[in-house]
Amino acid sequence: MRSFEAVLGLDAGTTSAKAVVVDRAGEILATGGSDPIAVRSTSGGRREQDPAVIWQAVTGAGRRAVEGLGSGVGVAALAVAAQSGSVIPVTVGGSAERAITWMDTRFRFVPENWSDGVAARIRAVSGWTPASGVGLSTIVGLLAPGAREAGADPAPVSRWASVDDYLVFRFTGQWATNPSNAAGMQLMDVTTRTWSDELCSLAGIDGGQLSPIRESGSTAGELAGEAAGALGLDAGTPVVIGGHDQACAALGLGVADPGDLFLSAGTAWVLTAVTDRADVAALPPSLNLSPHVLGGVWTASENLGGLGAMLAETPPARIQDAFVTCGERVRRALEGAGEFAAGGDGLTMVGGGTRFGELVEVMVDIIDRPVVTRPEAAWPALGAARLAAAALGWMPHEGAP
Repeated sequence: MRSFEAVLGLDAGTTSAKAVVVDRAGEILATGGSDPIAVRSTSGGRREQDPAVIWQAVTGAGRRAVEGLGSGVGVAALAVAAQSGSVIPVTVGGSAERAITWMDTRFRFVPENWSDGVAARIRAVSGWTPASGVGLSTIVGLLAPGAREAGADPAPVSRWASVDDYLVFRFTGQWATNPSNAAGMQLMDVTTRTWSDELCSLAGIDGGQLSPIRESGSTAGELAGEAAGALGLDAGTPVVIGGHDQACAALGLGVADPGDLFLSAGTAWVLTAVTDRADVAALPPSLNLSPHVLGGVWTASENLGGLGAMLAETPPARIQDAFVTCGERVRRALEGAGEFAAGGDGLTMVGGGTRFGELVEVMVDIIDRPVVTRPEAAWPALGAARLAAAALGWMPHEGAP
Protein backbone atom coordinates (compact mmCIF):
# COMPACT_ATOMS: atom_id res chain seq x y z
CA MET A 1 0.00 0.00 0.00
CA ARG A 2 1.37 3.40 -0.96
CA SER A 3 1.86 6.27 1.44
CA PHE A 4 0.98 9.60 -0.21
CA GLU A 5 3.79 11.50 1.42
CA ALA A 6 5.21 13.46 -1.53
CA VAL A 7 4.30 16.31 -3.87
CA LEU A 8 5.26 16.94 -7.49
CA GLY A 9 6.60 20.29 -8.67
CA LEU A 10 6.79 20.97 -12.41
CA ASP A 11 8.65 23.74 -14.26
CA ALA A 12 7.47 24.60 -17.77
CA GLY A 13 10.45 26.67 -18.85
CA THR A 14 11.04 28.18 -22.25
CA THR A 15 13.80 25.79 -23.30
CA SER A 16 12.84 22.63 -21.40
CA ALA A 17 10.72 21.21 -18.59
CA LYS A 18 11.89 19.96 -15.20
CA ALA A 19 10.24 18.09 -12.35
CA VAL A 20 10.98 17.31 -8.71
CA VAL A 21 9.23 15.10 -6.18
CA VAL A 22 9.59 16.39 -2.62
CA ASP A 23 8.60 14.70 0.66
CA ARG A 24 7.05 16.22 3.79
CA ALA A 25 10.46 17.21 5.15
CA GLY A 26 11.34 19.07 1.95
CA GLU A 27 13.82 16.45 0.76
CA ILE A 28 14.04 15.78 -2.97
CA LEU A 29 13.12 12.16 -3.67
CA ALA A 30 13.33 12.16 -7.47
CA THR A 31 13.86 14.47 -10.44
CA GLY A 32 13.05 14.44 -14.13
CA GLY A 33 13.72 16.51 -17.21
CA SER A 34 12.73 16.83 -20.84
CA ASP A 35 14.38 17.21 -24.19
CA PRO A 36 14.70 20.80 -25.45
CA ILE A 37 11.42 22.40 -26.50
CA ALA A 38 11.77 23.42 -30.14
CA VAL A 39 11.22 27.03 -31.18
CA ARG A 40 9.92 27.79 -34.66
CA SER A 41 11.87 30.82 -35.83
CA THR A 42 11.91 33.03 -38.90
CA SER A 43 14.07 35.94 -39.96
CA GLY A 44 11.05 38.21 -39.43
CA GLY A 45 11.18 37.73 -35.68
CA ARG A 46 8.71 34.89 -35.22
CA ARG A 47 9.49 32.76 -32.16
CA GLU A 48 6.74 30.20 -31.62
CA GLN A 49 6.37 26.87 -29.86
CA ASP A 50 3.82 24.10 -30.25
CA PRO A 51 1.62 23.87 -27.11
CA ALA A 52 1.34 20.11 -27.62
CA VAL A 53 5.14 19.84 -27.48
CA ILE A 54 5.20 21.93 -24.29
CA TRP A 55 2.60 19.56 -22.81
CA GLN A 56 4.62 16.50 -23.81
CA ALA A 57 7.77 18.00 -22.29
CA VAL A 58 6.06 18.80 -18.98
CA THR A 59 4.29 15.47 -18.62
CA GLY A 60 7.40 13.60 -19.76
CA ALA A 61 9.56 15.31 -17.14
CA GLY A 62 6.91 14.66 -14.50
CA ARG A 63 6.57 10.99 -15.42
CA ARG A 64 10.36 10.48 -15.26
CA ALA A 65 10.38 11.95 -11.76
CA VAL A 66 7.42 9.84 -10.64
CA GLU A 67 9.02 6.70 -12.04
CA GLY A 68 12.05 7.44 -9.87
CA LEU A 69 10.02 6.97 -6.69
CA GLY A 70 9.98 3.82 -4.66
CA SER A 71 6.90 1.63 -4.94
CA GLY A 72 5.67 2.67 -1.50
CA VAL A 73 5.59 6.44 -2.17
CA GLY A 74 2.65 8.24 -3.77
CA VAL A 75 2.13 11.82 -4.93
CA ALA A 76 -0.53 13.69 -2.95
CA ALA A 77 -0.67 16.90 -5.06
CA LEU A 78 1.12 18.76 -7.84
CA ALA A 79 1.70 22.34 -8.99
CA VAL A 80 3.30 24.00 -12.02
CA ALA A 81 5.70 26.92 -12.41
CA ALA A 82 5.62 28.37 -15.91
CA GLN A 83 7.24 30.91 -18.19
CA SER A 84 5.34 34.17 -18.59
CA GLY A 85 4.52 36.53 -21.44
CA SER A 86 3.85 33.89 -24.11
CA VAL A 87 0.36 33.88 -25.66
CA ILE A 88 -1.63 30.84 -26.78
CA PRO A 89 -4.67 31.72 -28.92
CA VAL A 90 -7.39 29.11 -28.42
CA THR A 91 -9.83 29.01 -31.33
CA VAL A 92 -13.60 28.80 -31.12
CA GLY A 93 -13.23 25.12 -31.97
CA GLY A 94 -10.90 24.58 -29.00
CA SER A 95 -7.68 24.28 -31.01
CA ALA A 96 -4.41 25.57 -29.54
CA GLU A 97 -1.78 25.25 -32.23
CA ARG A 98 0.81 27.89 -31.38
CA ALA A 99 2.37 29.66 -28.44
CA ILE A 100 3.71 33.05 -29.49
CA THR A 101 6.62 33.21 -27.06
CA TRP A 102 7.96 36.17 -25.10
CA MET A 103 10.97 36.04 -27.46
CA ASP A 104 8.83 36.94 -30.50
CA THR A 105 9.67 40.38 -31.90
CA ARG A 106 7.17 40.68 -34.79
CA PHE A 107 4.97 43.08 -32.86
CA ARG A 108 7.56 45.58 -31.69
CA PHE A 109 5.64 48.20 -33.67
CA VAL A 110 2.75 48.01 -31.20
CA PRO A 111 4.37 49.60 -28.12
CA GLU A 112 6.44 51.87 -30.39
CA ASN A 113 3.23 53.38 -31.76
CA TRP A 114 1.56 54.06 -28.41
CA SER A 115 1.54 57.67 -27.28
CA ASP A 116 3.30 58.69 -24.08
CA GLY A 117 -0.08 59.03 -22.40
CA VAL A 118 -1.19 55.52 -23.35
CA ALA A 119 2.16 54.07 -22.30
CA ALA A 120 1.91 55.84 -18.94
CA ARG A 121 -1.56 54.42 -18.33
CA ILE A 122 -0.42 50.91 -19.22
CA ARG A 123 2.41 51.12 -16.70
CA ALA A 124 0.26 52.73 -14.01
CA VAL A 125 -2.32 49.96 -14.20
CA SER A 126 -0.23 46.88 -15.02
CA GLY A 127 3.02 47.77 -13.25
CA TRP A 128 4.95 46.95 -16.42
CA THR A 129 6.57 49.22 -18.99
CA PRO A 130 5.02 48.58 -22.44
CA ALA A 131 7.17 46.24 -24.50
CA SER A 132 6.94 43.47 -27.04
CA GLY A 133 6.90 39.90 -25.78
CA VAL A 134 3.97 40.34 -23.38
CA GLY A 135 0.32 39.52 -23.84
CA LEU A 136 -1.01 43.03 -24.48
CA SER A 137 1.28 43.91 -27.38
CA THR A 138 1.11 40.40 -28.84
CA ILE A 139 -2.69 40.34 -28.84
CA VAL A 140 -2.90 43.83 -30.36
CA GLY A 141 -0.45 42.71 -33.04
CA LEU A 142 -2.35 39.51 -33.77
CA LEU A 143 -5.61 41.41 -34.16
CA ALA A 144 -4.11 44.19 -36.27
CA PRO A 145 -5.01 44.52 -39.97
CA GLY A 146 -2.54 42.51 -41.98
CA ALA A 147 -1.85 40.06 -39.17
CA ARG A 148 -2.44 37.15 -41.52
CA GLU A 149 0.44 38.36 -43.66
CA ALA A 150 2.62 38.64 -40.53
CA GLY A 151 2.10 34.95 -39.86
CA ALA A 152 -0.47 35.41 -37.09
CA ASP A 153 -3.32 33.00 -36.44
CA PRO A 154 -6.31 34.16 -38.53
CA ALA A 155 -8.86 31.82 -36.89
CA PRO A 156 -11.43 33.39 -34.51
CA VAL A 157 -10.14 33.22 -30.94
CA SER A 158 -12.35 32.29 -28.01
CA ARG A 159 -9.66 32.46 -25.32
CA TRP A 160 -6.29 34.19 -24.95
CA ALA A 161 -4.29 31.82 -22.77
CA SER A 162 -0.68 31.54 -21.72
CA VAL A 163 1.43 28.51 -20.88
CA ASP A 164 0.35 28.25 -17.24
CA ASP A 165 -3.43 28.21 -17.74
CA TYR A 166 -3.11 26.02 -20.83
CA LEU A 167 -1.35 23.41 -18.69
CA VAL A 168 -3.87 23.74 -15.85
CA PHE A 169 -6.63 23.15 -18.41
CA ARG A 170 -4.88 20.08 -19.78
CA PHE A 171 -4.46 18.75 -16.24
CA THR A 172 -7.94 19.46 -14.90
CA GLY A 173 -10.30 20.57 -17.66
CA GLN A 174 -10.62 23.94 -15.87
CA TRP A 175 -9.16 27.24 -17.04
CA ALA A 176 -7.30 29.16 -14.32
CA THR A 177 -4.27 31.42 -14.15
CA ASN A 178 -2.56 33.13 -11.20
CA PRO A 179 -1.53 36.72 -10.42
CA SER A 180 2.22 36.26 -11.01
CA ASN A 181 1.68 34.74 -14.47
CA ALA A 182 -1.20 37.08 -15.31
CA ALA A 183 1.18 40.02 -14.84
CA GLY A 184 3.06 38.86 -17.93
CA MET A 185 -0.11 39.33 -20.00
CA GLN A 186 0.06 43.08 -19.11
CA LEU A 187 -3.73 43.02 -18.89
CA MET A 188 -4.02 42.79 -15.11
CA ASP A 189 -4.40 45.59 -12.57
CA VAL A 190 -1.39 44.81 -10.40
CA THR A 191 -2.89 46.36 -7.26
CA THR A 192 -6.27 44.57 -7.39
CA ARG A 193 -4.91 41.36 -9.03
CA THR A 194 -7.89 41.33 -11.42
CA TRP A 195 -8.16 41.76 -15.18
CA SER A 196 -8.34 45.44 -16.13
CA ASP A 197 -11.29 46.51 -18.27
CA GLU A 198 -9.21 49.45 -19.48
CA LEU A 199 -6.31 47.31 -20.68
CA CYS A 200 -8.57 44.65 -22.17
CA SER A 201 -10.36 47.39 -24.13
CA LEU A 202 -6.99 48.65 -25.37
CA ALA A 203 -6.15 45.10 -26.51
CA GLY A 204 -9.49 44.83 -28.32
CA ILE A 205 -10.70 41.84 -26.32
CA ASP A 206 -13.26 41.04 -23.66
CA GLY A 207 -12.12 40.05 -20.17
CA GLY A 208 -14.24 36.92 -20.49
CA GLN A 209 -11.72 35.69 -23.07
CA LEU A 210 -9.10 35.44 -20.32
CA SER A 211 -8.84 32.72 -17.70
CA PRO A 212 -10.05 33.45 -14.16
CA ILE A 213 -7.24 34.67 -11.88
CA ARG A 214 -6.91 32.47 -8.80
CA GLU A 215 -4.36 32.81 -6.04
CA SER A 216 -1.21 30.69 -6.11
CA GLY A 217 -1.54 27.84 -3.64
CA SER A 218 -5.29 27.40 -4.13
CA THR A 219 -6.64 24.20 -5.69
CA ALA A 220 -7.47 24.34 -9.40
CA GLY A 221 -9.17 20.96 -9.57
CA GLU A 222 -8.40 17.28 -9.84
CA LEU A 223 -6.09 15.52 -12.26
CA ALA A 224 -8.12 14.17 -15.18
CA GLY A 225 -7.72 10.66 -16.53
CA GLU A 226 -5.67 11.39 -19.67
CA ALA A 227 -3.33 13.72 -17.78
CA ALA A 228 -3.01 11.23 -14.94
CA GLY A 229 -1.95 8.57 -17.39
CA ALA A 230 0.62 10.88 -18.98
CA LEU A 231 2.17 11.61 -15.57
CA GLY A 232 1.81 8.12 -14.12
CA LEU A 233 -0.33 9.44 -11.25
CA ASP A 234 -3.78 8.62 -9.92
CA ALA A 235 -6.75 10.39 -11.46
CA GLY A 236 -8.23 12.76 -8.90
CA THR A 237 -4.86 13.93 -7.55
CA PRO A 238 -5.26 17.60 -6.50
CA VAL A 239 -3.75 20.16 -8.89
CA VAL A 240 -2.63 23.30 -7.06
CA ILE A 241 -2.32 26.71 -8.74
CA GLY A 242 1.38 27.49 -9.24
CA GLY A 243 3.02 30.67 -10.48
CA HIS A 244 5.54 32.42 -12.69
CA ASP A 245 8.83 30.54 -12.83
CA GLN A 246 10.85 33.46 -11.41
CA ALA A 247 8.45 33.90 -8.48
CA CYS A 248 8.38 30.15 -7.82
CA ALA A 249 12.19 30.07 -7.92
CA ALA A 250 12.24 32.89 -5.37
CA LEU A 251 9.94 30.87 -3.11
CA GLY A 252 12.09 27.76 -3.52
CA LEU A 253 15.14 29.80 -2.53
CA GLY A 254 13.39 31.35 0.46
CA VAL A 255 13.42 34.81 -1.15
CA ALA A 256 10.11 35.87 0.34
CA ASP A 257 10.59 38.84 2.68
CA PRO A 258 10.60 42.54 1.72
CA GLY A 259 14.15 43.58 0.84
CA ASP A 260 15.29 40.10 -0.20
CA LEU A 261 17.25 40.15 -3.47
CA PHE A 262 17.55 37.41 -6.06
CA LEU A 263 19.74 37.33 -9.19
CA SER A 264 18.95 34.72 -11.81
CA ALA A 265 22.16 34.47 -13.84
CA GLY A 266 21.30 32.14 -16.69
CA THR A 267 21.38 32.93 -20.40
CA ALA A 268 19.58 36.15 -19.49
CA TRP A 269 20.12 37.78 -16.11
CA VAL A 270 17.16 39.02 -14.07
CA LEU A 271 17.41 40.97 -10.81
CA THR A 272 14.42 40.64 -8.49
CA ALA A 273 13.63 42.43 -5.23
CA VAL A 274 10.77 41.46 -2.92
CA THR A 275 8.58 44.33 -1.73
CA ASP A 276 5.42 44.80 0.31
CA ARG A 277 4.56 47.98 -1.63
CA ALA A 278 2.27 47.73 -4.63
CA ASP A 279 3.01 51.36 -5.43
CA VAL A 280 3.66 51.67 -9.15
CA ALA A 281 4.18 55.43 -8.91
CA ALA A 282 7.11 54.91 -6.54
CA LEU A 283 8.66 52.24 -8.75
CA PRO A 284 11.83 53.18 -10.63
CA PRO A 285 11.36 53.08 -14.43
CA SER A 286 13.75 50.13 -14.76
CA LEU A 287 11.59 47.80 -12.65
CA ASN A 288 8.41 45.88 -13.47
CA LEU A 289 6.03 45.01 -10.62
CA SER A 290 4.39 41.59 -10.31
CA PRO A 291 2.64 39.73 -7.51
CA HIS A 292 4.79 37.15 -5.72
CA VAL A 293 3.34 33.66 -5.34
CA LEU A 294 2.90 34.57 -1.66
CA GLY A 295 0.08 36.84 -0.57
CA GLY A 296 0.92 40.35 0.60
CA VAL A 297 4.21 40.75 -1.28
CA TRP A 298 5.27 41.58 -4.82
CA THR A 299 8.40 41.22 -6.92
CA ALA A 300 10.09 44.17 -8.61
CA SER A 301 12.30 42.88 -11.42
CA GLU A 302 14.64 44.11 -14.13
CA ASN A 303 15.90 42.09 -17.07
CA LEU A 304 19.62 42.85 -17.34
CA GLY A 305 19.97 41.32 -20.78
CA GLY A 306 21.82 38.31 -22.15
CA LEU A 307 24.87 38.50 -19.89
CA GLY A 308 25.11 34.73 -19.69
CA ALA A 309 25.18 34.46 -23.46
CA MET A 310 27.84 37.17 -23.52
CA LEU A 311 30.01 35.22 -21.07
CA ALA A 312 29.65 32.05 -23.13
CA GLU A 313 30.88 33.87 -26.25
CA THR A 314 33.79 35.70 -24.57
CA PRO A 315 37.32 34.41 -25.40
CA PRO A 316 39.32 33.30 -22.33
CA ALA A 317 41.79 36.17 -22.77
CA ARG A 318 38.99 38.71 -22.27
CA ILE A 319 36.88 36.92 -19.66
CA GLN A 320 38.08 39.16 -16.82
CA ASP A 321 36.73 42.23 -18.63
CA ALA A 322 33.43 40.38 -19.14
CA PHE A 323 33.22 39.67 -15.40
CA VAL A 324 33.64 43.38 -14.70
CA THR A 325 30.94 44.20 -17.27
CA CYS A 326 28.53 41.86 -15.47
CA GLY A 327 29.37 43.30 -12.07
CA GLU A 328 28.92 46.86 -13.27
CA ARG A 329 25.58 45.99 -14.85
CA VAL A 330 24.33 44.50 -11.57
CA ARG A 331 25.63 47.52 -9.63
CA ARG A 332 23.75 49.93 -11.90
CA ALA A 333 20.59 47.86 -11.57
CA LEU A 334 20.84 47.88 -7.77
CA GLU A 335 21.40 51.63 -7.76
CA GLY A 336 18.50 52.15 -10.15
CA ALA A 337 16.23 50.06 -7.95
CA GLY A 338 16.85 52.51 -5.13
CA GLU A 339 14.91 51.77 -1.94
CA PHE A 340 13.47 48.57 -3.45
CA ALA A 341 16.95 47.03 -3.26
CA ALA A 342 18.16 48.84 -0.16
CA GLY A 343 16.72 46.58 2.53
CA GLY A 344 18.58 43.38 1.77
CA ASP A 345 22.06 42.79 3.17
CA GLY A 346 23.05 40.27 0.52
CA LEU A 347 22.19 38.98 -2.93
CA THR A 348 21.12 35.38 -3.63
CA MET A 349 22.51 34.25 -6.99
CA VAL A 350 21.61 31.16 -9.01
CA GLY A 351 22.16 29.98 -12.55
CA GLY A 352 25.09 29.25 -14.81
CA GLY A 353 26.92 32.39 -13.73
CA THR A 354 27.59 30.82 -10.34
CA ARG A 355 30.00 28.38 -12.00
CA PHE A 356 32.49 31.23 -12.39
CA GLY A 357 33.99 31.64 -8.92
CA GLU A 358 36.04 34.63 -10.00
CA LEU A 359 32.93 36.31 -11.43
CA VAL A 360 31.27 36.12 -8.02
CA GLU A 361 34.36 37.60 -6.36
CA VAL A 362 34.42 40.46 -8.86
CA MET A 363 30.72 41.13 -8.27
CA VAL A 364 31.17 41.24 -4.49
CA ASP A 365 33.85 43.90 -4.90
CA ILE A 366 31.82 45.97 -7.36
CA ILE A 367 28.40 45.90 -5.67
CA ASP A 368 29.88 46.05 -2.15
CA ARG A 369 27.52 43.52 -0.62
CA PRO A 370 27.66 39.75 0.04
CA VAL A 371 26.66 37.37 -2.74
CA VAL A 372 25.30 33.98 -1.69
CA THR A 373 25.42 31.42 -4.50
CA ARG A 374 23.06 28.46 -4.52
CA PRO A 375 23.81 25.21 -6.35
CA GLU A 376 22.25 24.32 -9.66
CA ALA A 377 18.75 22.99 -9.03
CA ALA A 378 15.26 23.12 -10.50
CA TRP A 379 14.35 26.06 -8.26
CA PRO A 380 11.05 26.94 -10.03
CA ALA A 381 9.90 23.31 -9.72
CA LEU A 382 10.92 23.31 -6.05
CA GLY A 383 8.90 26.46 -5.47
CA ALA A 384 5.90 24.85 -7.18
CA ALA A 385 6.32 21.77 -4.98
CA ARG A 386 6.31 24.01 -1.91
CA LEU A 387 3.01 25.55 -3.02
CA ALA A 388 1.52 22.08 -3.42
CA ALA A 389 2.82 21.03 0.00
CA ALA A 390 1.52 24.20 1.66
CA ALA A 391 -1.91 23.60 0.11
CA LEU A 392 -1.93 20.26 1.91
CA GLY A 393 -0.90 21.95 5.16
CA TRP A 394 2.43 20.15 5.24
CA MET A 395 4.85 23.02 5.75
CA PRO A 396 4.98 26.82 6.13
CA HIS A 397 6.08 29.01 3.22
CA GLU A 398 9.14 30.34 4.98
CA GLY A 399 12.54 28.82 4.26
CA ALA A 400 13.76 26.75 1.35
CA PRO A 401 13.17 22.99 1.11
